[in-house]
Amino acid sequence: MCKVTSMLLALLLSLSAGAQGVFVNQTNTALKMVIEDYPNHFSNIKGETIGTPEPAVNYKSKVIIPGSVNCMLTESKTTAAYSWKCELFSSTDFQNAKDRFNSLYKEIHNTIIKLAGEKPSILNGQYEEPDKNRRQNIIHFHFLPNTGIIQKLHVELQLQSEGGEWKIMLQVYEAAEPGNMQTMA
Repeated sequence: MCKVTSMLLALLLSLSAGAQGVFVNQTNTALKMVIEDYPNHFSNIKGETIGTPEPAVNYKSKVIIPGSVNCMLTESKTTAAYSWKCELFSSTDFQNAKDRFNSLYKEIHNTIIKLAGEKPSILNGQYEEPDKNRRQNIIHFHFLPNTGIIQKLHVELQLQSEGGEWKIMLQVYEAAEPGNMQTMA
Protein backbone atom coordinates (compact mmCIF):
# COMPACT_ATOMS: atom_id res chain seq x y z
CA MET A 1 0.00 0.00 0.00
CA CYS A 2 2.80 2.42 0.86
CA LYS A 3 4.57 1.69 -2.45
CA VAL A 4 1.37 2.43 -4.42
CA THR A 5 0.86 5.68 -2.50
CA SER A 6 4.41 6.88 -3.16
CA MET A 7 4.12 5.97 -6.87
CA LEU A 8 0.82 7.86 -7.08
CA LEU A 9 2.37 10.87 -5.35
CA ALA A 10 5.36 10.80 -7.73
CA LEU A 11 3.00 10.62 -10.71
CA LEU A 12 0.94 13.56 -9.47
CA LEU A 13 4.05 15.66 -8.84
CA SER A 14 5.42 14.96 -12.32
CA LEU A 15 2.07 15.76 -13.92
CA SER A 16 1.74 19.03 -12.03
CA ALA A 17 5.31 20.02 -12.94
CA GLY A 18 4.61 19.31 -16.62
CA ALA A 19 1.26 21.09 -16.52
CA GLN A 20 2.81 24.21 -15.02
CA GLY A 21 4.63 24.93 -18.29
CA VAL A 22 1.35 24.64 -20.19
CA PHE A 23 -0.46 27.18 -18.02
CA VAL A 24 2.34 29.66 -17.27
CA ASN A 25 4.14 31.46 -20.09
CA GLN A 26 5.16 35.01 -20.96
CA THR A 27 2.12 35.62 -23.17
CA ASN A 28 -0.51 34.61 -20.63
CA THR A 29 1.43 36.26 -17.78
CA ALA A 30 1.31 39.59 -19.63
CA LEU A 31 -2.32 39.04 -20.65
CA LYS A 32 -3.26 38.35 -17.01
CA MET A 33 -1.61 41.63 -15.95
CA VAL A 34 -3.60 43.54 -18.57
CA ILE A 35 -6.94 41.92 -17.70
CA GLU A 36 -6.37 42.24 -13.95
CA ASP A 37 -5.83 46.00 -14.40
CA TYR A 38 -9.10 46.38 -16.32
CA PRO A 39 -11.13 47.50 -13.25
CA ASN A 40 -8.60 50.40 -12.95
CA HIS A 41 -9.19 51.38 -16.61
CA PHE A 42 -5.68 50.03 -17.30
CA SER A 43 -4.20 53.00 -15.37
CA ASN A 44 -1.41 50.89 -13.80
CA ILE A 45 -0.11 49.76 -17.19
CA LYS A 46 -0.57 53.08 -19.04
CA GLY A 47 2.67 54.62 -20.27
CA GLU A 48 3.37 57.85 -22.09
CA THR A 49 1.01 59.31 -24.68
CA ILE A 50 1.94 58.25 -28.22
CA GLY A 51 -0.89 59.72 -30.26
CA THR A 52 -4.27 61.33 -30.15
CA PRO A 53 -6.42 60.10 -33.04
CA GLU A 54 -9.54 62.02 -32.02
CA PRO A 55 -11.75 61.15 -30.27
CA ALA A 56 -9.27 58.78 -28.61
CA VAL A 57 -5.84 58.88 -26.98
CA ASN A 58 -3.18 56.19 -27.46
CA TYR A 59 -0.61 55.31 -24.79
CA LYS A 60 2.41 53.03 -24.71
CA SER A 61 1.70 49.93 -22.69
CA LYS A 62 3.92 49.21 -19.70
CA VAL A 63 3.00 45.55 -20.18
CA ILE A 64 4.75 44.16 -23.24
CA ILE A 65 4.74 40.59 -24.46
CA PRO A 66 8.37 39.62 -25.19
CA GLY A 67 9.05 39.56 -28.93
CA SER A 68 6.03 41.71 -29.76
CA VAL A 69 6.18 44.49 -32.34
CA ASN A 70 4.03 47.07 -30.53
CA CYS A 71 1.69 47.16 -27.49
CA MET A 72 -0.56 50.12 -26.72
CA LEU A 73 -3.62 51.27 -24.82
CA THR A 74 -6.43 53.32 -26.34
CA GLU A 75 -8.87 55.45 -24.38
CA SER A 76 -12.03 56.66 -26.09
CA LYS A 77 -12.93 60.17 -24.95
CA THR A 78 -16.52 59.87 -26.21
CA THR A 79 -17.48 56.48 -24.75
CA ALA A 80 -15.06 56.28 -21.79
CA ALA A 81 -14.10 52.80 -23.04
CA TYR A 82 -10.60 51.34 -23.01
CA SER A 83 -8.66 48.81 -25.06
CA TRP A 84 -5.24 47.19 -25.06
CA LYS A 85 -3.79 45.96 -28.35
CA CYS A 86 -0.52 44.21 -29.03
CA GLU A 87 0.97 43.29 -32.40
CA LEU A 88 2.67 40.01 -31.60
CA PHE A 89 4.07 38.91 -34.94
CA SER A 90 4.46 39.97 -38.57
CA SER A 91 5.57 37.96 -41.60
CA THR A 92 5.06 37.80 -45.35
CA ASP A 93 4.99 33.98 -45.07
CA PHE A 94 1.47 32.72 -44.34
CA GLN A 95 2.65 29.33 -43.03
CA ASN A 96 4.99 30.98 -40.48
CA ALA A 97 2.18 33.29 -39.37
CA LYS A 98 -0.27 30.39 -39.17
CA ASP A 99 2.15 28.33 -37.03
CA ARG A 100 2.78 31.28 -34.68
CA PHE A 101 -0.99 31.95 -34.47
CA ASN A 102 -1.54 28.33 -33.40
CA SER A 103 1.26 28.56 -30.83
CA LEU A 104 -0.11 31.81 -29.37
CA TYR A 105 -3.59 30.32 -29.16
CA LYS A 106 -2.18 27.45 -27.09
CA GLU A 107 -0.42 29.95 -24.79
CA ILE A 108 -3.61 31.96 -24.20
CA HIS A 109 -6.24 29.21 -24.08
CA ASN A 110 -7.14 28.17 -20.50
CA THR A 111 -5.42 31.17 -18.87
CA ILE A 112 -6.80 31.61 -15.36
CA ILE A 113 -7.78 35.19 -14.51
CA LYS A 114 -8.49 36.43 -10.98
CA LEU A 115 -9.84 39.97 -10.61
CA ALA A 116 -9.84 41.44 -7.09
CA GLY A 117 -13.09 40.60 -5.34
CA GLU A 118 -14.20 38.21 -8.10
CA LYS A 119 -14.07 34.44 -8.52
CA PRO A 120 -11.39 33.09 -10.88
CA SER A 121 -12.33 32.73 -14.55
CA ILE A 122 -10.78 30.66 -17.30
CA LEU A 123 -10.15 32.23 -20.70
CA ASN A 124 -11.56 29.87 -23.29
CA GLY A 125 -11.91 30.04 -27.06
CA GLN A 126 -12.54 27.68 -29.95
CA TYR A 127 -9.54 27.29 -32.27
CA GLU A 128 -10.31 27.70 -35.93
CA GLU A 129 -7.69 26.86 -38.55
CA PRO A 130 -6.59 30.08 -40.35
CA ASP A 131 -7.48 30.31 -44.02
CA LYS A 132 -5.07 32.11 -46.36
CA ASN A 133 -8.03 33.21 -48.51
CA ARG A 134 -9.60 35.15 -45.65
CA ARG A 135 -8.17 38.57 -45.00
CA GLN A 136 -8.87 38.20 -41.27
CA ASN A 137 -9.03 35.16 -38.97
CA ILE A 138 -10.27 35.84 -35.42
CA ILE A 139 -10.56 33.73 -32.28
CA HIS A 140 -12.94 35.22 -29.74
CA PHE A 141 -12.06 34.16 -26.20
CA HIS A 142 -14.68 34.18 -23.47
CA PHE A 143 -14.52 33.87 -19.70
CA LEU A 144 -15.86 30.86 -17.81
CA PRO A 145 -17.72 31.81 -15.70
CA ASN A 146 -18.59 35.13 -17.30
CA THR A 147 -19.85 37.03 -14.27
CA GLY A 148 -19.30 40.38 -12.59
CA ILE A 149 -17.23 43.17 -14.10
CA ILE A 150 -15.48 40.81 -16.52
CA GLN A 151 -18.72 40.47 -18.56
CA LYS A 152 -17.91 43.69 -20.46
CA LEU A 153 -14.43 42.48 -21.40
CA HIS A 154 -13.54 40.91 -24.75
CA VAL A 155 -10.31 39.14 -25.73
CA GLU A 156 -9.45 38.42 -29.36
CA LEU A 157 -6.52 36.85 -31.18
CA GLN A 158 -6.41 37.95 -34.82
CA LEU A 159 -4.42 36.91 -37.86
CA GLN A 160 -4.89 39.49 -40.58
CA SER A 161 -3.46 40.31 -43.95
CA GLU A 162 -2.29 43.90 -44.24
CA GLY A 163 -0.20 45.27 -47.10
CA GLY A 164 1.28 41.91 -48.09
CA GLU A 165 2.09 40.96 -44.49
CA TRP A 166 0.34 38.62 -42.08
CA LYS A 167 0.03 40.23 -38.65
CA ILE A 168 -1.02 38.63 -35.40
CA MET A 169 -2.79 40.92 -32.95
CA LEU A 170 -3.98 40.30 -29.40
CA GLN A 171 -6.67 42.68 -28.21
CA VAL A 172 -8.42 43.20 -24.86
CA TYR A 173 -11.26 45.67 -24.93
CA GLU A 174 -14.41 46.67 -23.15
CA ALA A 175 -17.54 47.46 -25.06
CA ALA A 176 -20.64 49.02 -23.61
CA GLU A 177 -22.23 48.33 -26.98
CA PRO A 178 -21.28 45.45 -29.32
CA GLY A 179 -18.43 46.38 -31.66
CA ASN A 180 -17.80 49.70 -29.90
CA MET A 181 -14.04 49.28 -29.66
CA GLN A 182 -13.60 47.64 -33.05
CA THR A 183 -13.61 51.00 -34.78
CA MET A 184 -11.33 52.57 -32.18
CA ALA A 185 -8.39 50.21 -32.12
